[in-house]
Amino acid sequence: MTWTIGSLVEASGGRLTTGNPERAAGRISTDTRNMAQEDCFVALSGENHDGHSFVMEAISRGASVIVVESGRLPDAFHSNTHATAVIEVPDTLYALGELARRWRSRFGIQVVGVTGSNGKTGTKELVAGMLGQRRWVLKNRGNFNNLIGVPLTLLELEPGHEAAVVELGINVPGEMARLVEISSPTVGIITNVHPAHLEGLQSLDRIVEEKGKLWLSLARDDLAVVNLDDERLRNFARNLHARSVTYSMENPSADVAPAGPPISRADGVSFPLRLGKEIVEVHAPLFGIHQVQNAVAAAAAVWAMGEPAEVIVSGLAAHVPVRQRMQVLRLDDGRTVVDDAYNANPGSMKAALKAVGTASGGGPFIAVLGDMRELGPDSAALHREVGRRLKASGVTRLITLGDASRHIAEGAVESGFDREACRHAVNHEEAAGWLTKEQVGNAWILVKGSRAMAMEKVVERILKE
Repeated sequence: MTWTIGSLVEASGGRLTTGNPERAAGRISTDTRNMAQEDCFVALSGENHDGHSFVMEAISRGASVIVVESGRLPDAFHSNTHATAVIEVPDTLYALGELARRWRSRFGIQVVGVTGSNGKTGTKELVAGMLGQRRWVLKNRGNFNNLIGVPLTLLELEPGHEAAVVELGINVPGEMARLVEISSPTVGIITNVHPAHLEGLQSLDRIVEEKGKLWLSLARDDLAVVNLDDERLRNFARNLHARSVTYSMENPSADVAPAGPPISRADGVSFPLRLGKEIVEVHAPLFGIHQVQNAVAAAAAVWAMGEPAEVIVSGLAAHVPVRQRMQVLRLDDGRTVVDDAYNANPGSMKAALKAVGTASGGGPFIAVLGDMRELGPDSAALHREVGRRLKASGVTRLITLGDASRHIAEGAVESGFDREACRHAVNHEEAAGWLTKEQVGNAWILVKGSRAMAMEKVVERILKE
């Protein structure tokens, strides 16, 4: 299953301005650093980098064909001798999606699409791990969950793949419609709906409307995985045409649910899981009750896809925690760092605080919290709301980083938190420096903030010291 330049022209909807349409082409690449001989280079225009500036480098690396926006070829292209073909398109990002859409259509496999305000990555990893017990599964790498990452993921499909699990992340209207058009999912999981990306999506109702396009894209024989604990999703799911499987942490009418309370230990959580009428005992190296919900969601999907209970049990047991997502790091001095630095919104922040507060057992609990971005005009209020949860969560000391995070401290003090236990750091080094100089024995330290805050720098500094 390979490309020719002619098939690339047809799939991208572009125009071949030079080159032999019969010539073979290799992989699709948007990064010259990862290219091989005969690959196709797609020049994407982004906020920070413009792929058209790297066209000549792609040619020097042996690209068989380049895909550029009309009129964007560099002058150097015409003054050099080379055999590289050129496809011109109106929009290279759209063309990349079309290439991935055409490639995905060649594979008659189950494709699981996972979206939601919180828990997308954890659920995606759990589904892939369970399915991977008996199938060769493709999944997103890292944060490849947008209009660039999803196409690049799907373009990695090979004839041996038996399933794909694709995280679908959006922050503005229209993105989900395009992502499902590209990926053609056969299974749709929407984990939950919470305040996130409100700058672009504006309201919770709009978030449901946009994320719900994943379910609306499903055919009648496809599968929608429905969280009965989320009222908005429960209501939205009532009019779906696709078949559905339901899950819940507490609703006895759900198809899949815990059959008893989860028991948390140092090596993870254990609980009885009901799959229809069957009950199995499961164990997974997960931290936090919200991650148990991710596990139940993943189990519901995999069970409804036809996998037996033993695959779910073995998949959960073999789960490898995702880096920077509630990753528990034990320090030699007795302190415990919970690295949840990858991203944050109010829902995930509250869940992390609750999980670490429970684990700390009333002992010292230091929260190092950065800004939660893209919350729109309600940002200050949403930060204060998180702050008001600190005392009840057992936090004993607060370190904030970023302008918006000051509102977390304001909310904390309003709810009775000790003002003297609050500090605001000007940078990552200062935040980590306080933790290093004023070590609190056996403390639990939660580090969390939005991706743009790069809170992992605090964790790295703690580990280095």
